[in-house]
Amino acid sequence: MGTARVLAMAALIGCLGCGMSAHAVDSAAGQKIFASGCAACHKLQSYAGKSDAELQTQIKGIVAGSVKHPKKLMLSADDIANVAAYISSNEPK
Repeated sequence: MGTARVLAMAALIGCLGCGMSAHAVDSAAGQKIFASGCAACHKLQSYAGKSDAELQTQIKGIVAGSVKHPKKLMLSADDIANVAAYISSNEPK
């Protein structure tokens, strides 16, 4: 019983340490998604000063359909995090 309890606590602590996703954010993957699906209409400069969290909220709203957008986006939670990381990590040129 003691071992099972320790393992359960370790799993819980591990999950709490994960944050929102079990995968690391991948800005390079976000760049590819942005380039193939967003860049034709959106420029990085229009997002200057927005935090990663703000960008994720906006993108999640578009995917969910609660934010108006000309085309439907089909992105996973990891895709959303990656695109937001890419946009927020790039200073406008």
